[in-house]
Amino acid sequence: MLTMGLTGTMLTNYVGDGRLTKFGVRFTKQVWPGDSLTAKATVEAIRAEGGQRFVDLQLSTVNQNGEEVLSGYASARIDP
Repeated sequence: MLTMGLTGTMLTNYVGDGRLTKFGVRFTKQVWPGDSLTAKATVEAIRAEGGQRFVDLQLSTVNQNGEEVLSGYASARIDP
């Protein structure tokens, strides 16, 4: 769960507080004490819905060996 929390922090730093509308993850590998983690968000789409704009993101967090330990998705509201 700490891995998800750290990835979520990266997301809110990227899109801003209060803008995240969806956030889901899948843990793909064990994380061990001392591991160094790097989280990345890739823009998949920018879309309009109900008069608002949203960005859809693909998430990946890897350890120091480049092994993916978490994959996921997120959507966030963006301002014009």
